[in-house]
Amino acid sequence: MSVIATEKLQKTYGKKETAFTALKDVDLAIEPGESIAIIGKSGSGKSTLMHLLALLDKPTSGSVAVDGKNAHQLPRRQLDDLRNQSFGFVFQQFFLNANNTVLDNVILPLKIAGIGRRERTRRGMEVLEAVELADKARNKANDLSGGQKQRVCIARALINAPRIILCGRAYRQPGQPHR
Repeated sequence: MSVIATEKLQKTYGKKETAFTALKDVDLAIEPGESIAIIGKSGSGKSTLMHLLALLDKPTSGSVAVDGKNAHQLPRRQLDDLRNQSFGFVFQQFFLNANNTVLDNVILPLKIAGIGRRERTRRGMEVLEAVELADKARNKANDLSGGQKQRVCIARALINAPRIILCGRAYRQPGQPHR
């Protein structure tokens, strides 16, 4: 069984005359242990697809299934729990709380899940050790280099030992300006 699968996934933005279809009839199945990359030109729907796969947005039509269950038919609380327990996210923007410590940023998913402080700290230090940032645990996230911030995001994505890790990164052709 696929870990995550889509069927006739569609996402349209806007209304009637200003409507823009970002995705149309996307069928995708990702099996356990499989890694995939979604590539395409700017505006081709990569970010939209990632947000739908991450259960952060609802499709206009079609479905996203996790372990064979249509995720958008779940009650809101179950959907939130599924996302928190099964997914790890590493986005292009860091989405760190700049004035919180590195450790507090990493353990945030555990705090949301209701895990006790001692266990959060233990697990947080384990993943910080794995990304070679244990010595920065008490630093403010704002005081880190860009590469260190990225590793904090990776540690936060790994903290729940998720089954699905989604990473987003803008790709630009050589010679293209940064956006």
